[in-house]
Amino acid sequence: MANSERRVIEPESLEATVAQLKQTGKQVVLTAGRFDALDETQIKLLQRARALGDALIVVLYNDSPDWQARAERIGGLECVDYLMVLPEDALVPLLQQLQPPYYVLLGDYTERDLPAVEAVMASGGFTVVLPRMSASSPTKSDA
Repeated sequence: MANSERRVIEPESLEATVAQLKQTGKQVVLTAGRFDALDETQIKLLQRARALGDALIVVLYNDSPDWQARAERIGGLECVDYLMVLPEDALVPLLQQLQPPYYVLLGDYTERDLPAVEAVMASGGFTVVLPRMSASSPTKSDA
């Protein structure tokens, strides 16, 4: 639990942290979501997101009663450098403020005109979609 608490960061601290990372040439990757089912597949997606840069920031939406348990699990993952808990409607202003070079959408997204995507692109950043794939290998179905 101490590890996850160490990774939880407030907006004011995150802005300074991101600025410092950028000044040292580090690439910041940010992703956001509810992470309702933090399964092996979703953890692999977070690991892939982290591999895109030098620091992974995960924004967890606090719109469900069990967000604290999810925050503890996400914050405990080795691939997560910083965790911020916010309401979903605070994401776009946060992206406009931080201007991360990479915003990663985890899962099956086909729409590129999401407000968050527009905010990242307006600041010169890139959006990467990491599709959700099964954690298990394909198997033959019984005929």
